[in-house]
Amino acid sequence: MPFVLAKFSTYKAFAEANVASVLGDKMPRTCELQANTLASTVFFNRGDRFEAVPLPREAQFAPAFAVCVADMDGDGSEDVFLGQNFFATQPETPRLDAGRGLWLKGDGRGNLTPVPGQESGVKVYGEQRGAALGDYDGDGRVDLVVTQNGAETKLFHNVSARPGLRVKLKGPPGNPQGIGAQIRLGFGRRSGTVREIHAGSGYWSQDSAVQVLGTPESPTGIWIRWPGGKSTTGPVPAGAKEISVDEGGQVTVRR
Repeated sequence: MPFVLAKFSTYKAFAEANVASVLGDKMPRTCELQANTLASTVFFNRGDRFEAVPLPREAQFAPAFAVCVADMDGDGSEDVFLGQNFFATQPETPRLDAGRGLWLKGDGRGNLTPVPGQESGVKVYGEQRGAALGDYDGDGRVDLVVTQNGAETKLFHNVSARPGLRVKLKGPPGNPQGIGAQIRLGFGRRSGTVREIHAGSGYWSQDSAVQVLGTPESPTGIWIRWPGGKSTTGPVPAGAKEISVDEGGQVTVRR
């Protein structure tokens, strides 16, 4: 509001002013908005509406910056990781440091259960910011990297998950990684969860374009909806650990 500088000649005068005196004749043209919750919340897509569900209590202990979604234990249900904490508060406000990074285990029905750090192995006490997921060692398990303001970056090697299927898309020219595509494995007559390949994953981060999809049982097929709306389906050969799929739906076993 550039007009504030012309209206108040000192910081003291501005600090003692109320909203009406600051806005002056602009006050009648303003509208008042109220927040009825400050909880970190997940919005479930129910087809014709979004259902707002506050995250568990442990997710409310500190602000969350990074939000990552993947099947971190390989059970076929998507999980959530939150990078937490915020230290740059006003002098009169204590820093918000009660989080140490939180894994929320999903059950495939919309329920998210906090996993304690002593069980998950994720304990980051600094001011967490960007975080990203990727299988950096190619073992079929989703690994996690978490950055911090003014502290070291943490890399967490996943050693306990059930290995999943690594999937790499071969998109069209201009989008070789298939950003925006949706992927779903089939298990006979049953379909798995949908995973979207995205170019950003929270605070200045990007997950790996090579997806690790949970395989609680042997997958029989893969469905992909490509950017632009085209859908393809193809078989997943038995015993495959990593496949690539081109825009025509051709599946190639990489190993």
